[in-house]
Amino acid sequence: MIVMLKVGIKYCGGCNPYYDRVALFKTIEDRLKDHVQFVAPDDADSELILVLEGCQTACADLGLFDGKKIRLITQSNDAEDFIREILGCA
Repeated sequence: MIVMLKVGIKYCGGCNPYYDRVALFKTIEDRLKDHVQFVAPDDADSELILVLEGCQTACADLGLFDGKKIRLITQSNDAEDFIREILGCA
């Protein structure tokens, strides 16, 4: 049995997005499908919260995630870094 990392997904409000956050998440999800189980951000079993911020202001409220590891995506290049981290290529 493969134990997959549980990652909660949180989107910002999208007031000033510089990239398509939903399309970028789909790419992340497709590339990590064998390594990560993506869950709701409030899932108690999530080990990490992946926050898809539409811009570098990164103003989404993350107060609900105190004590959790948080990884921000503020531009499309950040996604590749995240994927590499998860796959152990960093």
